[in-house]
Amino acid sequence: MNWRRSLQFKYLSIILAAVLCIPISFSLASTLVYVPGVFLEKETVHPYEGYNELTEMWHKEARQLKAANDIEIAEKLQSLQKKYPGSQLFWVDKEGRTRESFSYKEELPDIWTPSYTISYMKNSIDADPFTVVAFIGDDEDKGFMVIRVDRMMLEPPIQRLGLQYDAIYFAVLAVLMFAFFFLSWLFFKQLHKRILRLKEAMQRKDHSGLPLPIALSNKDEIGELEESFNNMIKELEESREREKREEKIRKDLMASLSHDLRTPLTTMRAHLVSVKKEAVTDAGAEAARAIDEKIDFISSLIDNLFSYTLLSSGKYHYHPKEINLSRFIRKKAAEWYPVFEEHRFEAEIDLEPDTIIWFADPEWLERILDNLLQNIIRHADEGKFVGITVRQTEAGQHIMIRDRGNGFRQDSGKKGAGIGLTIVEMMTKKMNLTFRIDSDSGGTVISILKET
Repeated sequence: MNWRRSLQFKYLSIILAAVLCIPISFSLASTLVYVPGVFLEKETVHPYEGYNELTEMWHKEARQLKAANDIEIAEKLQSLQKKYPGSQLFWVDKEGRTRESFSYKEELPDIWTPSYTISYMKNSIDADPFTVVAFIGDDEDKGFMVIRVDRMMLEPPIQRLGLQYDAIYFAVLAVLMFAFFFLSWLFFKQLHKRILRLKEAMQRKDHSGLPLPIALSNKDEIGELEESFNNMIKELEESREREKREEKIRKDLMASLSHDLRTPLTTMRAHLVSVKKEAVTDAGAEAARAIDEKIDFISSLIDNLFSYTLLSSGKYHYHPKEINLSRFIRKKAAEWYPVFEEHRFEAEIDLEPDTIIWFADPEWLERILDNLLQNIIRHADEGKFVGITVRQTEAGQHIMIRDRGNGFRQDSGKKGAGIGLTIVEMMTKKMNLTFRIDSDSGGTVISILKET
């Protein structure tokens, strides 16, 4: 990835811009505001050039009035006031009387005493407005004339721009600062938008449940994350395809094995029936019976193995519906009663009235009961007892299956791979039922509970 495209470089660029923004903004604002103002000021006719120039001009004009009479002095002051707009002028004659004043804003005495004159001169020093006093004709006997001008009008052009230019300056500065914040906001908004876009892409899924790929944006860190996200989706799709292929191979293998195993078992059972019809010794009859049991055991084991494969892959179809539990258990017990009699088992069936309704798959529930009862016949033969109970308690609705064997910790000599109980546990879990086994040397109690 090009480092100039990285978010880190862009972020550091914004920080650098933030550090330089204020001094640059001041300089830029000054350039944009004051420089044009100074040029405009130069192009405008401005009579005031400075403090010294005003002082020299006033004394020069006073000297030129050496031979002027009162009317000429008044006319001259009037013309100077027009030439220097905003100025305040007056003159005092040789008797100390105040004569004509032009635009003067303060009250003047009719007669100037020496003390008032000294006080006026003292207060005018370094005061604002700037005051210049000159004797008419450079002669103290002809009186004096005064001009007052606001100091701002005598300042350099850049200072004469006034407060309105200060407002414009800060307005330009504010615009520049706003532009910086706006650009920063745009950067982080775009960043936030891309992150949200990636988040939404992770939440969108196709028909198979996998997220959809996302179109790549810029080639920065988020772009790399988007690319990694797409690569992950591709790997998931490939993994799912491999899983489907492996599942098909496993399913086909199990079906093939089941068929290949069932075929010889069926043939063996047919031959065994023929053997039983022949006259054989008691030992031969016992051997034939043992072979018959082993055929049943292997057939059951094949069924369980096939069912376990389907359950593990989620291919065992589940179709729940309402079941009257007592009637269902009674029917199932009736199917197993001949088996109990054949093996000389005492059967005790204790069912609640037909009031318990379960919402479950009858095929699954039947498979659960078959596996549990088969385990009792095979592994608890020494007890010769099976009990089936259906009860409604405060904890919930129970199916309990009991025997009086030696318990699960004892080896019956007919122990298989435990697939039957594994299937029971998987099926009860998928049907939200609690499966529990309590076993000791006095027997085993298997409980299936539906909490209420």
